[in-house]
Formats: sequence, C-alpha cells, structure tokens
Amino acid sequence: MIRKNYVLLIFISLFFACTHSKGMIYSGDENGLFQKGWMEIVKENPIGKDENIKVTPLFKNENGSHFIIQIRDREKPHIHETHDLTVVVKRGKGVLHIGKDELPMKCEDIAFIPKGVFHYFVNTGSEPAVAYAIFNPSYDGKDMKYVEERQ
Repeated sequence: MIRKNYVLLIFISLFFACTHSKGMIYSGDENGLFQKGWMEIVKENPIGKDENIKVTPLFKNENGSHFIIQIRDREKPHIHETHDLTVVVKRGKGVLHIGKDELPMKCEDIAFIPKGVFHYFVNTGSEPAVAYAIFNPSYDGKDMKYVEERQ
C-alpha cells in the first residue's frame, strides 16, 4: 500500500511540475532584461477557437529566432530548406513525424530537426499543444515548403 501511494505521489508531482511550471523565459540585450513565464505568454496570446496553429514571435537576430507555437490539431507535412529547428514541448502531447520515424512527444521532450528534413506534428491531446521553437538562422516564415506525406 505504501509503495502504491509513493508511485502515485511521484506521478502526480511530475504531472503538476510539467503542466503547472512557470518555466521562465529570459533574454537580455542593450534594452534590458526580458523575463516572462511561457504560460503567461500563452495566456496573453491565446489560440483562437477556429485557429489550428498560433505562432507568437519572442526574439530574433540574424543568427536565430524564438517562438511559442500552439497547435490545436496538426501541422501540414513540410520541410525547411535553409533552417534548423529545435522544439521543446511545454504542454500537451503528440506525435512528431520526422523523416520516416514517428516520435511520441510529451512535456519537456526536445527534438532537433535539421534543415531539409521532412516533418510535422500531430497533437494527440484534448487541449492545444504548446512548444518553444528555435530556428537557426533567423526565420521569417517564408522557408516552409509543403510536401506530400512520406511513407
């Protein structure tokens, strides 16, 4: 009985640590320090009821750009021909299709997607999934080439 309660306590702690973490985002430049929790950014920029994907830009320079991305259902299969992409799942779960593989993704999982690699994310949760995405070099939204789903 004690062991069962201990396992349940660990599960509950991990669940709340992930879904209720403030998870601060920091950046500093000549204008000063930016600091804000990712959940606060999502609350200030909610995905609309009729929106599938909501992209909120955070920071950028010539070397890279950072975004909060909310996905209600799924992305269209695509590649980025000139950008590497790093994604950290902050809330929710889903399947990242990358190349010929399907990777189950959940809170705090990280994926690196090199330029030119076919990919798309499918949300398998009941709420919009949230990710922190970093593109290198800086992304202007134009380097997305839609492709047919690969078998």
